[in-house]
Amino acid sequence: MLTNPIIVPLLNGYKFMWCEGEEWVIKANIVKIIEQTHGALSGELTIEHEFKDKPTISGVRLNLTSQQARNTITKRLNDAHIIENLDWAELINTICSETLKLHRQGEPVRELWTSEDIKRPEYLLEPILFKGLPTIIYGEKAAFKSGIGLIAYTCLTLPWHDNPIGFTTPQKSVKTLYLDWEADYNIAQWNLKRIVEGMELGDFPLYYRHAALPLVNDIEQIQNKMAEINAEVLIIDSLGPAVGGDLNKPEQALEFTTGVRQLKCTALIIAQTSKDKESKHKSVYGSTFFEYYARNIFELRKNSEEGEDEINIALFNTYCNLAKKHKPMGFKVSFQDNDSKIFIEQEDAKTIPEFLERHGTTTRILDLLRGGKLTTKEIIDKLEISRSNADTSLKRLRVAHKVLKDNDKWGLIYTEEML
Repeated sequence: MLTNPIIVPLLNGYKFMWCEGEEWVIKANIVKIIEQTHGALSGELTIEHEFKDKPTISGVRLNLTSQQARNTITKRLNDAHIIENLDWAELINTICSETLKLHRQGEPVRELWTSEDIKRPEYLLEPILFKGLPTIIYGEKAAFKSGIGLIAYTCLTLPWHDNPIGFTTPQKSVKTLYLDWEADYNIAQWNLKRIVEGMELGDFPLYYRHAALPLVNDIEQIQNKMAEINAEVLIIDSLGPAVGGDLNKPEQALEFTTGVRQLKCTALIIAQTSKDKESKHKSVYGSTFFEYYARNIFELRKNSEEGEDEINIALFNTYCNLAKKHKPMGFKVSFQDNDSKIFIEQEDAKTIPEFLERHGTTTRILDLLRGGKLTTKEIIDKLEISRSNADTSLKRLRVAHKVLKDNDKWGLIYTEEML
């Protein structure tokens, strides 16, 4: 007679273990649980036992709410004669009923008090990664997005305290898994080698996994691989194939973001830019729900000439709901020694004319006035902005004691910080 099962929560399911004394006799996993729109709940059932000469059940999709489905799997187990006199019907009913109960009861209600000592959200890699939360970096093709992902990986792994990007790194190494839908391991390995040699860094491992299935269909294996190396961070390259469906459908975005949340890790998601070529301010390609569920979003822009051995790139913090948006970060990426090395250095994003349109109006006005005093109309004409935008921005700058109007012209009030 078997005892009541031990039930252990899994990422998207539960493990059941029936024991005799201290030894297990039967293990059952019900995973990849899906709730259909009409209320039915199903999961993949695997049953293991200690009798190696008897058949097992592996990866059978079971409708937990269907008595007919329960009867079918019970008959299959009875016909296999795995364990004589075992009430398989009761065991299957226990798996189904307990899974339904646990799945539908959800998270407990917590009583939270503002008087408690509350820890503010902290950066793991400042200013791009908040600990335990998702960040999206999006941009056009060939904008060095995967390169930024590998640089973030390097900053976390070494950690690379004196990195040229200006990221503030953790004090000690943070294990990171690079999950790649875009290419194969040799490409990522080669690109990382180029950065390591170009920046004269020491050797370190790249924990890499090529991915073929959509993230939500592979989530248990991803969790297992992260557990194997004790990874706290997951780099997802890239959003489109990781979703594996129509990115414009809200349900696809919600399913993906729920899957990322279930992994309970810090996630850096590399994404594509919207297809609207006319808009100066692009967004993440796909449903707006991708952006709604990210805590920090950066647009990566590039400026390059065909045939040149360097590109200018800049990260613009388009959204952050846990801190002030970070100022734009500019870099120059040089491809050296016949493209076998990559050297990166910081540069002021405002020095690249192609990036100026992505700065805020107040920043653009301040930069413009460095060349001398101007009237409001001259500012409007040079920046191609509306009168109301100019008036609002100039008012903010005057209140902040950064500009002063002398007769009809605006000029800078120089501070020690500006000199």
